[in-house]
Amino acid sequence: MISAASQEASLLSLNVAASTATALARARRDLQHAIVMGVDAHRRRQYALSARDEAATVLLAADASSQQLRYARVYLAAAQRFSDSRATPVMCDRREGYPAAS
Repeated sequence: MISAASQEASLLSLNVAASTATALARARRDLQHAIVMGVDAHRRRQYALSARDEAATVLLAADASSQQLRYARVYLAAAQRFSDSRATPVMCDRREGYPAAS
């Protein structure tokens, strides 16, 4: 049996905020997974919602650079498009690719 104090300490360690760069990388990764899901609307939406949350984390981060904020806005807009479960997947052309997180 795990003690309540041990459980609380474990939960507190999970609340450590991810760095801004990590959140941005997760947003990009989740968008890539949303693209791969293709016609599986449920899974595509789940990845898009996760990407949206990670992008919002970057937008609210006090230490985010202007470049990270710009990428986060792009990722947020893309995630919002993908999160519409009724939408059909649309692939980007070469000019509209998602920028790499830095």
